[in-house]
Amino acid sequence: AGIDRATRLVEQMLALARHEASMAAGAKPEPVDLAETARLVISDAVAAAQARRIDIGISHADAAAVVKGQPEALRMLLRNLVDNAVKYTPEGGRVDVGIAAQGGGVELSVDDSGPGLPEQERGRVLDRFYRSGEPQAPGSGLGLAIVKSIADLHGATVALAASPSLGGLRVLVRFPAKA
Repeated sequence: AGIDRATRLVEQMLALARHEASMAAGAKPEPVDLAETARLVISDAVAAAQARRIDIGISHADAAAVVKGQPEALRMLLRNLVDNAVKYTPEGGRVDVGIAAQGGGVELSVDDSGPGLPEQERGRVLDRFYRSGEPQAPGSGLGLAIVKSIADLHGATVALAASPSLGGLRVLVRFPAKA
């Protein structure tokens, strides 16, 4: 298990470094269908969710929810959000992904029925290697920092709040209107 976690950490760091390098080199953004990306990410996470009897799915997805960006980086962003939601949601809980076109931009939300996150910690969990809660909980403290970094590279913002629908945490990524 430790080797698997270390391998995933190294893969994430390498993928993020490659993405940052390609953006710096002027890689052209391409249209990315966030609904399709969400379907791929959820299909990857279904086994872990089912093992803990977590209901996971897309609550809503607008057909017009396309953003300009790097497909693999955006998939990593969503995968980190979904993996975190599954990890912190108790057995028998629920994780919902939502994608909505809003004012020319796109909002991506991941809601869970987990314990949530105290308001004073919401900004800190976006820092590299910061981990909230139990020190023995699995993870490296990089997942949300990577999410923030990818969002920044795409001109998007990340906000954490209480989930109005499920009571746990809501992570909302807002992508700007198309230029």
